[in-house]
Amino acid sequence: MKLVMALMTFSLFSLPAVASDAYGDPFEGWGFVKDDWQVVCDNTLTCRAAGYAEEGVGSGPVSILMVVEPKKALPKVYVDFIYSDDEFYQSSSDDSLNTGNESSHTELWLNDKSYGAINSRSDDDSRHMLDENQTKQLLRHARLNTKIEVRVGSDRWTISDKGMGAVLLKLDEVQGRVGTSIALVSKNHASKQTPKPAKPTPVIKKAFAYSDKDNKQLNALRLAYFQKNINTWVDINSEQLIGSEDVMGDCELINPKSDTSINFAKYAGDSSGWEFIPIDATHTLAVHSCWMGAYNAASGYWLIDNAKPRNPQLITTAGNDYSDGEIWAVHKDRGLGDCWNRLVWVWDGQTFAKSEDSSSGMCRGFAGGAWDLPTYVSEVIE
Repeated sequence: MKLVMALMTFSLFSLPAVASDAYGDPFEGWGFVKDDWQVVCDNTLTCRAAGYAEEGVGSGPVSILMVVEPKKALPKVYVDFIYSDDEFYQSSSDDSLNTGNESSHTELWLNDKSYGAINSRSDDDSRHMLDENQTKQLLRHARLNTKIEVRVGSDRWTISDKGMGAVLLKLDEVQGRVGTSIALVSKNHASKQTPKPAKPTPVIKKAFAYSDKDNKQLNALRLAYFQKNINTWVDINSEQLIGSEDVMGDCELINPKSDTSINFAKYAGDSSGWEFIPIDATHTLAVHSCWMGAYNAASGYWLIDNAKPRNPQLITTAGNDYSDGEIWAVHKDRGLGDCWNRLVWVWDGQTFAKSEDSSSGMCRGFAGGAWDLPTYVSEVIE
């Protein structure tokens, strides 16, 4: 069995589209990345492959996104691009866009051949969407050296083909398409897989939580009790939180006697305070600053059962907001703000269940990021 699996693995990865400098897991973070393309898959097995302009090339940011659902032959393909000059960036999805040529159409060009206007828009997205024939032609060119362009009049945006074949082959492999009639790039491959079905979307029943408008506060006796004991209920000396000489901890500011807290206090004030937020009549969140960087900061969130407060449950050390029964962790991947990641947890009456984990794609010049590329999705029922 091991020999068979080894041969299948070798066969898949011996295809010329796959290069040794590809990296990443499709189900984590930025996913599987090769050059200017990435593929990110979520827990339902829907995968999203995105390609971008080569960095430093072209008139402005541009990207193509393929949304590929399990067992469906053709993906939905979206295009977004930004007009730019020295003073502003303007997205192609902006209805007020003035290109200077009102009669111009947005067109797809492959190897200097036009494949028609990209006129259709999806029902749930304001960005351009390829039609079925354009999608088929793009996939047909995926394993070739291809010049992919979006043109509007005399303006052109070029999407790099570097990594496209490797990324789509990885997507075929993840969804079990290799060697099948619905493969994106590997229909004729000898190692035939069985297409995988979609996995069910987890359902979270959101429980009652005090709203911000309620402005609930702990009573004075309970607040004093929590403040007195929280540093013993939470192990503020643990290596996981404050780290060691060789390892950075997840919450370095939690111990006021740690070197990090002492050094931080010299420049930014005291970080030793705890905040306590009532969730409902029987549960409380304990919140403490964990770390701060050049353009990101985060706090730790611990869930306290008011009746048994001695063992608080750590939800995250990367959070930066709580509101109406939801904890959010939203961070830039770089200072320009053109790539972000987001995690959300929802109160279900017992704990905070993860409801979303996503990124906005690679850092390629789109303010706020180009796309929504989740690795985890759920259905939240109020």
